[in-house]
This record gives sequence, C-alpha cells and structure tokens, in this order.
Amino acid sequence: MLCMEEDKKYDVRKALLLPLNSRNQLFIQDRRGHKKPDWGYFGGGIEEGETPLQAVIRESKEELCIDIQENDLIPLGTSITDWDGKSIIRYLYLYPTDQVEFDVREGNGGHWFSFQEARERMDHKDAFDEVVSRIQKAIT
Repeated sequence: MLCMEEDKKYDVRKALLLPLNSRNQLFIQDRRGHKKPDWGYFGGGIEEGETPLQAVIRESKEELCIDIQENDLIPLGTSITDWDGKSIIRYLYLYPTDQVEFDVREGNGGHWFSFQEARERMDHKDAFDEVVSRIQKAIT
C-alpha cells in the first residue's frame, strides 16, 4: 500500500470492491448505457480527507446497499493505470460473500461471472489479469 502523501501525485484516486462468492465468481457492474467503460468494479472516488478503506465502505453502501466492516474485506493492494490522459490509483478490496443478490443503485445492475467471463467484459485499463492473480493469492 502507498502512503497518503505518495498517492497525491495521481489525478484520480479510487477505492474498489470486488465481491467474490464461494464458486470463485466476481460480481461486476453492468454500466452499458450509463457510463464508460461498459463493465467495471463497484466503488468510486476517494473524497478529500477520506482513507481508501473509508471510501470503499461508503461506496459499498451507496452502490450496493450493504454495510460492510473492515474485517469483511481483504486488501489486495493498489493498481496504477493511465486512462484518458489521467494517472489513476485504485485501492482494491476483496469482499468474500455468499450473498446472491445486491440492491445495485447505479447502472444496469450487476452480474456474477467466472474470472474468464468477467475478463471478456472488462476494459484493458482494469488490469484484470493482475487483479485475478491477487485474488487467487489471497484466497489460497
């Protein structure tokens, strides 16, 4: 993890939630017709004075109507990408769950997908293979 001073050099700071069920399926957001990219992780921008952990907990409540706690999450570290001329740091949090449905408040809902099915939908900037590698290390 980077310290807060180091991450200030990024144009965009995001905290993202990756729900994973016991069948190793990820729950990803269907954004088609809502915003680009068409598919993505849940979460969003880190507000001024907010830690990444606080942001992912807030965003999870806003986007999925779930009350998660720190001990519900497995930090997966950071992923740094450049997209649309901006440098983006994303703090990734795995959320192991057997919840089948969520009350998705943005986009066209969400869907459970195998890693391969999710990979086919995600944008290249999402560094999906790197994320899956981190997930697999965290759950073994």
